[in-house]
Order: sequence, then C-alpha cells, then structure tokens
Amino acid sequence: MSIGIKDKRSKRLLFIMIFALLLLNVGLIYQLVTKNSELKSTQTELVDTEAERQELEELSEELRVNLEAKTGQNAQLDSIIQVRDAELQKKVSKIRSILSSGNLTKSQLAKAKKDLSGLRDQVAALTLEIEELSKENQYLKDENYVMQKQVEVERGKVADMAVVNTELTKQVAVGSRIFLKELDVKPLRDAVFGDFKTTDRLSKLDKIDITFILANNDLASKGEKMLYFQVVTPSKSTLHNNKSGSGTFNFDGGERLYTVKKVVNFQNGNEKGSFSIPKTEGMTSGRYVVNVFSDNHKMGTSSFTLR
Repeated sequence: MSIGIKDKRSKRLLFIMIFALLLLNVGLIYQLVTKNSELKSTQTELVDTEAERQELEELSEELRVNLEAKTGQNAQLDSIIQVRDAELQKKVSKIRSILSSGNLTKSQLAKAKKDLSGLRDQVAALTLEIEELSKENQYLKDENYVMQKQVEVERGKVADMAVVNTELTKQVAVGSRIFLKELDVKPLRDAVFGDFKTTDRLSKLDKIDITFILANNDLASKGEKMLYFQVVTPSKSTLHNNKSGSGTFNFDGGERLYTVKKVVNFQNGNEKGSFSIPKTEGMTSGRYVVNVFSDNHKMGTSSFTLR
C-alpha cells in the first residue's frame, strides 16, 4: 500500500512538472511572439523622410535669399539679421541631422515635422520683422532726404538773403557816395588888359582853372572828404609834379597817379571849390581829360583841347 501511494505521488509530481514546463513554454512562446510583433511594428513604423528634407532645404534657401536681399541697408539692420540668422541656422542643422539619421519612426517624424513647421513660422516672422525694419529704415532715409532738401532750400534762401543783403549794402554804399553837381575846367591865358581869358592854344596857356560844386546827398555822411583830381594828357599819361603836390591813391584794387588832391568839408550844402594848375613843362597839344575821384569811386569827368 505504501508503494501504491508513492506511485500516485510520483505521477502527480510528474504531472505538475509537465504542466509547469508547458506553462513555461507558453510564456516563452508568448514573449517570442510579442517581441516579434514589436519588431515587425517597429520595422513597419520606420518611414521615408525625403520630402521633409527637401522642404527643409527649400526653407533654408528661402531664408538665405530673403536675408541677402535685406542685407547692406545699414549696420544696425545687418547686425539684427546676423544674430537671428545664426539662431535659425542652429535649428536648421538640428532638424537636418534628425531627418538624415535614416532610422526615423512615425513619432520621430511627427516631431521633426512639428519642429519644421515651427521653423517655417519663425522664418516667416523674421522675414516680416526685417521687412518692417527695412520700411522703417527707408522711411528714415526718405525723411532724411526730405530734411536735407529742406536744409538745402533754407541754405539757398539764406544765400539769396546774403546776396540781397550784399546788394543792398552795395547800393547803400553807392547811394551814400558824394558826387559832383558841376565840374568846370578852363584852360586860361593872361590877358594884357583885364582878367584871364580862355584859350585853346598851348603856346598861350598859363594855367588850368578847375571849379566844382558838390551835389547834395542825404545818405552821405557829413565831414571832410578827400578829392583826387587827375589830369590825363593826350599821351594818356597823368600830369604829375611832385613839387606841386602830385602823388598816388588807391583805386579799384591798385594805385593811380593824381595831379592834385583837395580836402572838402561836406555838409550836404552844395559845397563849392576851385583851384588852378599851372602850365607844366612837357605838355603837348591834344585832348586833355580831367577825372575826379573820391572814396574809391569816380565822381565826374570833363575835358578840353589845346592846339
């Protein structure tokens, strides 16, 4: 009886062992099938990324072209473009590396597409920002151009006013000059009976009598005025005698000879003056011209002829 009990126990133990082995095999088979299914699922999940890589390169080229078109307008805008471009190029490189790995799953591709979409939005935003900055820069250029033109116009007005003021100053200077109302020049000879008489003969000439009257001018300043009398001979030389007070005066940027100079006290009262120039050795026949100068301008002229 003990032997029979032992046999039953042995059979039961054997059955348990067989059942355990069966469960183990089932577990191994299940794991093998699951792993195989996961492997197949993974292999099935790997996808082609060529389209995304092409899209990335097109986006990168679009970015390059847009930025190059806006570069070179001014240093500040170029600095902004350089910084933002460097940031985007890092993201381009990262996405390019992911798409070029060759073992991309659908989930990885979805993330790459999301990154690519975000990159496209950033490129569009940067392009818009630079466009606005370019417009602002162009506006500033246009505004600066307008201001420059306005400055040029104002400078022109100032220059015109300066010219007008200069002309007015010249006109005032001209208007304030003194002029001759009358200038009478007579070649005279000593008469046998009575006073001197006029003559046109050089051989009988004794002196040249000059009489003048100043014209009134309310713009002219009162006071002493220096008058220079110049007697020009037929040979175009100036009658000149240092012993009689001849000399030189400044006129029109140079020096000229004068025959006689006279000081007149101008009081705006038609001042009158007269003097005589004696016959000078070397005088010849012909036409003589008497010029009168004051304050660097010619006041009047007269002439006479000797034969």
